[in-house]
Amino acid sequence: MSGSSEQRDSAPPTGVLMFHPVWCRDRRAWFPGNEAASLLIAGQHTWEDILRLIEIRSRCEDQYDQKLLLKCILVELRSLIEIMDALQAKVMSAETYKLEERPPYRGISTEERERARQLFSRYSEAKKRVEADLIAIRNKIGAHRDVEAWSLVMSLWDKMDPSLVRDLVNAIPPAFNYIKDLNVYDWGREPEPGVMELLGGPVGPWLFENETPDVSEEGAALNDDQQTPASRATPPEE
Repeated sequence: MSGSSEQRDSAPPTGVLMFHPVWCRDRRAWFPGNEAASLLIAGQHTWEDILRLIEIRSRCEDQYDQKLLLKCILVELRSLIEIMDALQAKVMSAETYKLEERPPYRGISTEERERARQLFSRYSEAKKRVEADLIAIRNKIGAHRDVEAWSLVMSLWDKMDPSLVRDLVNAIPPAFNYIKDLNVYDWGREPEPGVMELLGGPVGPWLFENETPDVSEEGAALNDDQQTPASRATPPEE
């Protein structure tokens, strides 16, 4: 690959351009660089669509219109479950380390893994109670239409109510909002032609643990033009 490459630490700062499949396709935006990041973008976008559908439904007075919009919401929820399950697999299989250890380039601490496990456990419990219904709604009256099992079709229409997925809707945001800040995502962007910026891993004092000071007379005689990185980082005294 031609051009230069610049690496930065941590996650994209708040307020910067982030890729969105509908609203932001600017090459200067941060694009997902691995599957975990792609899942994160897809999950966020799906949740935005769900919230927008809920808002539209709240303004509807006709019961059948409300039912139709609820069906769309439930189909989107089924898609979000698939994304959340894939994100769960990525997070729970990530390399782990103890807080006193040097973190890997991409990985999570044992404490982070335990917290993620707790949140995913709550999500999974809520999901299991409604997953079969969501699959049936999507396959029988949502994305597809059943033309034979009319008793099942009628029961699914009757079953559709916001209370069906209330626990699931409440369980998704805590899990998603926690894992989105974990160090398992790669991001990149092209701020200008020929320049590629990548977000690197965490930084800390371990990056300099193999550096030893030069205590020789030659090293002590460094002039101003040969200062060490540490001394260059120190502003001159007034």
